[in-house]
Formats: sequence, C-alpha cells, structure tokens
Amino acid sequence: MCFFRKKVKVQVHGKFELGEPVRFRYRGEICPGYIYKVYLDKDQKVVYDVQIGGECPTVIVNIKEEEILKISSKK
Repeated sequence: MCFFRKKVKVQVHGKFELGEPVRFRYRGEICPGYIYKVYLDKDQKVVYDVQIGGECPTVIVNIKEEEILKISSKK
C-alpha cells in the first residue's frame, strides 16, 4: 500500500528555455548563468531557477521573468 502519489509535471512555457544562457542581477552585480528550472509561483507568474558558477555551481531560486536578461551574441 502506497500513500504517496507522483506529482503531475506541468509544462510551463516562458520567455526562456531550459539550458539557455542568461544574465540577471544578484547581490548588486550582473551574474551570468543558465536556466535550470521553470515553474509557476503561487500568483501563477513564471519564475526561474538559474544555475551560476563553474567548478562548484549553485542554483539561485525564484527569479522573476522580468528580472532576467537574454545574453546577446555579438559576432
């Protein structure tokens, strides 16, 4: 007998895709990172978790969509 159910994953389509390189302001500085997770908050707004760092990465959670900037490639 199992009392736990698997949560149904909801597809959330935001401005950014998983794994996309982005920039955002964190502790007063602009930090580069990658989109790690996309989901809806309690107000049904799109929020992101962004992975930053190289050798020892960390994930910054609950970043609003309007706070994230797309990295433009100047080639």
